[in-house]
Amino acid sequence: MSTPELEPSIASCSDFRFLLSMLPSLLLVLSLVFLPTLALPPALPLAVRTPTFNVWVDTRDNRNPAFTWPKFWNDDHILGWAGYIRVDGTAYHWLGAGPGNGTRFRGATITPTRTIFSMEAGPVSLNVTFLSPIEPDDLARGSLPFSYVYVEGGRTDGKNHTIQLYSDTTAEWLSIGVRTQTPIRWQSQETENAAYLEFQLVSPSSTFGDIAEDGTAIYATAVNAPGRQSLIATARQLRNAVTSNETTLELTSDLLPATQGFVQQTDGAFPLLGHYIDLGNVSTIPTTAWVVGLARDPVVTFQGVARHAYYRSRWKTLPDAVDAFVADFPAAKQRALALDERILADANAISADYADLVSLGLRQALAGLEITVPQLSDGSYNTSDVLVFLKDTGYSQRVNPTETMYALMPALLYLNGTLLGQLLEPMFRVQRTDAYAAPDLGTPYPRVSGNVLKNDGVGVEHSANMIIMVLAHARATGDGSLISRYYTTLKAWAEYLSDQALSPSQQSADATTSVLGQASGGLTNLGVKGIVGVAAMAEISKVVGDVGAAESFRTSVANLTQVWTTRSLFSGSLAWEYNKPGSSGLMYNLFADRLLQLGVFSDEVYKAQDATASFSEYGMALSTGSNSMTRSDWTMFSAAAAASNSTRDKLISGVLARAMLNSVNGTFANLYGVQTGQGVSVAQNGFASPAQGAILSLLSLSLPNRTIIAAGDSATPGIPAPNHKNTMPAIISGIVVGSTILLVLGVFGACFLLRARRRPEREHVHVNVSRWTKSCTAISEEPSLSTREDTPTPTPTPTSPIRFLFRPPSKVAELTAQERRRLALERRSLGADSDWRRELVNLRMEMAEIRAKQDEGAPPKYQ
Repeated sequence: MSTPELEPSIASCSDFRFLLSMLPSLLLVLSLVFLPTLALPPALPLAVRTPTFNVWVDTRDNRNPAFTWPKFWNDDHILGWAGYIRVDGTAYHWLGAGPGNGTRFRGATITPTRTIFSMEAGPVSLNVTFLSPIEPDDLARGSLPFSYVYVEGGRTDGKNHTIQLYSDTTAEWLSIGVRTQTPIRWQSQETENAAYLEFQLVSPSSTFGDIAEDGTAIYATAVNAPGRQSLIATARQLRNAVTSNETTLELTSDLLPATQGFVQQTDGAFPLLGHYIDLGNVSTIPTTAWVVGLARDPVVTFQGVARHAYYRSRWKTLPDAVDAFVADFPAAKQRALALDERILADANAISADYADLVSLGLRQALAGLEITVPQLSDGSYNTSDVLVFLKDTGYSQRVNPTETMYALMPALLYLNGTLLGQLLEPMFRVQRTDAYAAPDLGTPYPRVSGNVLKNDGVGVEHSANMIIMVLAHARATGDGSLISRYYTTLKAWAEYLSDQALSPSQQSADATTSVLGQASGGLTNLGVKGIVGVAAMAEISKVVGDVGAAESFRTSVANLTQVWTTRSLFSGSLAWEYNKPGSSGLMYNLFADRLLQLGVFSDEVYKAQDATASFSEYGMALSTGSNSMTRSDWTMFSAAAAASNSTRDKLISGVLARAMLNSVNGTFANLYGVQTGQGVSVAQNGFASPAQGAILSLLSLSLPNRTIIAAGDSATPGIPAPNHKNTMPAIISGIVVGSTILLVLGVFGACFLLRARRRPEREHVHVNVSRWTKSCTAISEEPSLSTREDTPTPTPTPTSPIRFLFRPPSKVAELTAQERRRLALERRSLGADSDWRRELVNLRMEMAEIRAKQDEGAPPKYQ
């Protein structure tokens, strides 16, 4: 029996027409909340400077960040940070899920230092830029726990509009505890350049998990910002006022005259620090900025002594530092633009995908660090005793875990290799007589007591990490002070490696992450690291003139490599476990052999690694026994060690595909499954890990080596000199003789030799890069934190089609690989080192090396 057709009623037709008429509005609402494509990673970095000042916004499932509260890196704690623009009395929020309308989100651009939102608020188009400065040449600026957020834009309809800007942060930044029972105090002040507001706990504590319980939250803007009103009030009071329909506002506080309350008031309201700026009737939005930060003092306690952020040595008080940071905005912006351009030119010469990864990962890599100095009895700070500490963000509360330092190493070598030495120094101060290296400096951060546990089962992993990093630091900087100061310790560790490198009882550091399934010993990849560690020690011994030890370690390397090859290489493929040809994995420790140019392993081994590679949608599993899980940092090490560009690019593409997987949670985690891309929801999950510094491994391969100067056994000021049994007569006499020769021949030959001297290129290098130096910094006159309307500012183009960009548009990205490589080489030639004093010293040392080589005879085969 057929079903009769139903005739549509008048009511149903009218309902349908009503729905059709509402469709554009419904689509607009949806576009405000969700992005139309999976064009962004699941989280975007906003203010990322230190382990405890590490703020992201969640964009998974295509969320509009204008409707989303920022969170701490662990994706588990909301930080009440909001931003508004008022256009002709109508308020639109560009950050945070506060009251009022939301801006239309048109896309984002990510660079190494910036995250830029492109948005529309009615007839106004605006860019909101979150700038976390990277200051490789300035330890004071590099240690500041502050970031900028700035707005600029213009009209889209050709008409002037009344514009006000407002932004605030709440006391949620201070504590993760029971907020209604956590008392806080607040204050406001004005300095020469800054209007400065702050929150602080009444009873701070240096014992905490991820969220600092001893910090001072600050929010500042330019003191001369037009129509500025700076208040400390509740979120209910200020945000409701900002979203009212009044064209102009006179804001008032509901907390005055009180000077303290709770993180969350008993009536549910959050105190906040807010700055309101009235630009008036304008055609463009001049660059207008705020400064956000979370400062702690001291930042760590090492061996019972408080250590302070390095910036305290330049600016005596926190208000002084805030004032300087506000005043420095124009120059800081220009330095960031120049650094971004430099880094992206280098990265794009490898591939556009690689540039994307560098842009996303660099800020979080450096945010794991605290650059510190001790305070002296007179209240000043000892800047000759700089120590750097690293928190194992994303995994644990450990301090300076060597495996994370090892992963971070390429980023430090690329930006400022001196930081790597300052990160290594505290490791030696607590274990100068140990037979093998400790895994870390203990736990929990920020108390650094030293690791007193015996960890013989991972002695190969950590001893090799330390030796490899010491040589990498010395070659990158020419500074051999760690080598001369701790040679006896390094030698003992290398002797341990010679005995234990291939031991089946030794475990890798990956064994501490249970989901990776690496609990067993006998891993060929760990053997690679152990052998490379011994080879690196042979080079270190050569530096100090210990010829006998250097030869002994070379012999050990030759023997170990031969045994390793017979147990690991089968019919052109590499096994992951000794004598198990069916096993395979990421032989990421081959990167250290490439980085240090040791030539320990033959081309056959590198080609075998490529032949063994097996790829899934999100890359290659760590091993056949890793439950299809992998780590992006070790993947990038493997990409840098790949024998072919094809394998390299596949590894890079897998990491990028997972980084852009918008459906997963996490702040650029380095731990995930290669088949589904799913990560781990609870610690250990690799969220915001500084180990992502491994992304710069490909750039670090092309850095020039410097001649290592290890003259004398000068101890760090305030630290007793080690009682070394080894002296360095060879290197000292070499310097004396070399100086004499230089005096006689220098006038006639120095200039010629300096111009002619060139280091040989490595066969596997794809692009030459050089370290960022101050000579590359571009400084120009820029508007201050808040500028007048007539100041020229970039205006977003509202009529262009919607774009969701991960990288900034670049002519470099449009070039062929050959053209990009040629452009990078031309750029590098412009940034050559012009420090003649260092070059003369290097020349003298090279002459000493030439003389030493004549005495030593032919180098061993593995060199």
